[in-house]
Amino acid sequence: MPASSSSSSNAFLYRAAGQTSAPPPAASEGGPFSGLGVGVKVGVAGIGFDVATPLVPTRLNLRGGATFFSYNLNLTTGDNLVANGTLTLRNSGIMVDWFPWRGSFRLSGGATVYNNKGFSGSLDVPDGNSFTLGNDKYYASGPLVGTGVFKLGGDAGGRVSFGWGNLVPKKGHRFSFDTELGIEFVSKPTVAIGFTGNVCTSTQGKGCEGAENAATNPAFLTDVTAEQSKLQNDVNFLSFYPIVSVGIGYRIF
Repeated sequence: MPASSSSSSNAFLYRAAGQTSAPPPAASEGGPFSGLGVGVKVGVAGIGFDVATPLVPTRLNLRGGATFFSYNLNLTTGDNLVANGTLTLRNSGIMVDWFPWRGSFRLSGGATVYNNKGFSGSLDVPDGNSFTLGNDKYYASGPLVGTGVFKLGGDAGGRVSFGWGNLVPKKGHRFSFDTELGIEFVSKPTVAIGFTGNVCTSTQGKGCEGAENAATNPAFLTDVTAEQSKLQNDVNFLSFYPIVSVGIGYRIF
């Protein structure tokens, strides 16, 4: 009875105001995990996707995603080493998106849970060709094959960003346009190089009389270590990676 009386009173008030019926109640945005949105994106980390769900609708989202890219490289270094390998960018992370004004602008923070960015490949020197390692010049006696691995950061790290776009927009909206700018903290990179084959020094000449095994020649191993340290120092500043991407999203429910 109380509910019926209240409804009748409300109806009377709306008729008194010249309205034939009460307006429909506003649609509720729901609670935590009450929606799901997906998106695709492209940026400096390659192509990827995101999935998001609200923790506090229109205010706070939980978002996870991944990016991936690979490219085959073939180049000659300044030391006359021919490098063939693959540049790999693979990454996944979890973020919390905060929308301070309940609009599209957001501030985000989270963690990288998988990081595999870098280059791995071979360093080849044809028979008789010269190359520089450390401060010394060498000749390859027979094919000299090396391996080089460069990894940008550890397996995990932190990330912060800002941008525009909500993968789970207000109910009644389906599509969203997304941009993101930020930094991923991946720690210092690591460099490792090694060689197999025979080498001789410039004093022995191109004919390589008395060539020695690269894996056991003390002078050559010292120069390998020096070259690796030089490369390491050159890339130590790369302890972060930029986050720059654009994409489009769709709210599933």
